[in-house]
Amino acid sequence: AHHGLQGKREDAIPINMTSPSDLSPEGFVFQFEDRTMSMRRQGGAVFRAPFVIHYKADFETPSKEKQKKRANSPKVFNLTAIMLPTKPGWSRIILMGAPRTKQIEKKEKERLVAKIFRKLPSWLVHTFSNRFLDSDLAFLHFQEQERERRGVDARAYFMPAQSDRCVSALRKWILQYAHIPGPLPAPLTDRGVLFNRWTQHGEHCRHCTSARKRVAKWRTNTLRLLAISLVLAKFTAARVVAALSLLLLNRLSAVDKAFSDGGFSHYDNH
Repeated sequence: AHHGLQGKREDAIPINMTSPSDLSPEGFVFQFEDRTMSMRRQGGAVFRAPFVIHYKADFETPSKEKQKKRANSPKVFNLTAIMLPTKPGWSRIILMGAPRTKQIEKKEKERLVAKIFRKLPSWLVHTFSNRFLDSDLAFLHFQEQERERRGVDARAYFMPAQSDRCVSALRKWILQYAHIPGPLPAPLTDRGVLFNRWTQHGEHCRHCTSARKRVAKWRTNTLRLLAISLVLAKFTAARVVAALSLLLLNRLSAVDKAFSDGGFSHYDNH
C-alpha cells in the first residue's frame, strides 16, 4: 500500500515473521524482518488490545561509507498507532513516534532532510501523512468488504507467506475476543465519503483549520489583486501581476483541495 511513498519495487524481499505468541484478551506479540527505503529492518510489534499497536525495529548498520555520508548512527523505527473508536464502524488514528533522547541528539549531527522536515508547518506534515492513510483505506477497506461479501472463514484462504501470520492471528483474536455489542453500519461504497479528509481530520485539527482559513484569506486578497490588475491591463506590469495572480490562485486551490479531498489509485502507483 505504501509503494511510492515509503518503499520501492527494489525493496521487495520475502518478509520473515514469527507466528504471533501469547494470543490473549490483552493482544499478542510478533517479530519481523523486512526491507524498506533500501535498508533491511529487524524488530517486533505488540498489539495491545483493543486498539493500540507499537512497532520497534532497528535498521541495518550502514557501511562506513554510508554512515559517514549520513553523519549519524543507525536509524531506529519506533512507532505507536492508537485507533480510538468514535462511533460504530469508525475510529480516529493517533500516530506517535518516540523522541530520541537528548544524549543521543547531542552526539549526532542532524541530517539536512531532518532539519527541513522539522521546520515544516504542522498542517503540511498532516497533509503528507494523510497520503499514507489514503493508501491504507483504498486497499484495506475494500478488501474487508470483499471478505465480508464472500462470507467464508479463514480455512477458505490459502496464506502460505510468513507475512500473513499476524493477519491470521488478528482474525483469530477478533473471533475469540472481540465481541461486538451491536450491529455495525453497512460498509462504505462511496469513495468520496471514505476519502473525505476534512470531516475525518481537518475540522477536528486546529493546525489544519487555521491553515485553511489563511488559504481562504489569501485567495480573497489574490482575487482582489487580479481584479485591479485587469482594470489596469493596459500596463505591462499589471498584466504580469494578473498572470502571477492566476498562477497563485491555481496553487491555492490545490492546497485547499488537499485539506478535503483524499484518494489513492493503486493502478496509478508505479
